[in-house]
Amino acid sequence: MSIYNVAVLCLITTPVTMVIYSQQDASFAFVALAIIFSSMITMGLVFIPKVIEVVREGNEKSDRSSAPDGGTTKEDEERYHKLLSENDQLKKILEQVSAQQPLYLYSKSNTT
Repeated sequence: MSIYNVAVLCLITTPVTMVIYSQQDASFAFVALAIIFSSMITMGLVFIPKVIEVVREGNEKSDRSSAPDGGTTKEDEERYHKLLSENDQLKKILEQVSAQQPLYLYSKSNTT
């Protein structure tokens, strides 16, 4: 949508600038205002709906998860707990392997 906004303003600005080309101050002012106006419209199209949503719903909605109802689902919580337990198990396995590994390397270096 912002591309169309800028394109329309360019189509308006170009002919007007060509007509008032001899008046440098007017040409500069018109082009500067067109750029500022198109930038403001683009930012408005992007941010005004977000501001309206925050004002309407408050900060609670923006703090929630991306679930359809705005919160975490039971499936997400179960998956999270399953991942935590799996992570703990893998940490224990890694600690066991790393505890055995230096002894293995040390015994290999002494035998050669």
